[in-house]
Amino acid sequence: MNKPLERLVLTCILGFLALFLAGCGGGIGVVDPGTYSGTVDQAVAEEEEIYLSLESGERLELYFTEDTRLMKGGNTVAFSELESGDRVEVTVDREGNRNIPLEVVIKE
Repeated sequence: MNKPLERLVLTCILGFLALFLAGCGGGIGVVDPGTYSGTVDQAVAEEEEIYLSLESGERLELYFTEDTRLMKGGNTVAFSELESGDRVEVTVDREGNRNIPLEVVIKE
């Protein structure tokens, strides 16, 4: 192969790799501790995990802990009450590169 063609092929491969790596993770983010409003994209009962789209456009993946409070209408409810499309308000803390849900309130 000639040098210009080798450079072109290498540039294309590196460009593709950069785009691929930038797209990994599906845009799941980590936010500062606080309270946020959003919509449940998916609730995974087996893992007690939710995927949440915030009003700011960010997307979070939250794993419930034994201390996470799930509320609806002022009452504590079971995880099974959560459904895709539910509007929620979440209060989160941050531990390293992950958010810990302290309280999730299902809006009515």
